[in-house]
Amino acid sequence: MRIKRTSASEAPDINLIPLIDVLLVIVIFLVVSTTFMQPSQLEVDLPGTQSAKEDDTPPEALRIRIGRDGNYALGSQGILNETQLRRELSKVISAGNAREEKRAIVEADAAATHQSVVVVMDMLASLGVARVSIATAGGRAK
Repeated sequence: MRIKRTSASEAPDINLIPLIDVLLVIVIFLVVSTTFMQPSQLEVDLPGTQSAKEDDTPPEALRIRIGRDGNYALGSQGILNETQLRRELSKVISAGNAREEKRAIVEADAAATHQSVVVVMDMLASLGVARVSIATAGGRAK
């Protein structure tokens, strides 16, 4: 029995049709399974929570309040603008113990702008605050 051997000069053929078919099926699956949501259709009711937990926040945590008019307060001290808040935050954080974990609680009014909350969280991140909590009406969200 003789087996026909192919010569080494013939290159093996790669059939691309099944590969294209599989890729087309994957693309069709992704297009069909993807949900398209418009942000304007989402109803958001933020500052409240469903579960009311006890306030287990350590007393050494910084409390930053954001009013509906965009004014800030650090603890009981009222602050008018962002530069004063950054200055006071850096003073308080640098005066603390370097070994303990830095924590902060952001208490934003329900009508406060999202931008003011983001500004405060950015300040805290740039000053090295490790844990930031958002206070809500029913307790605390982490």
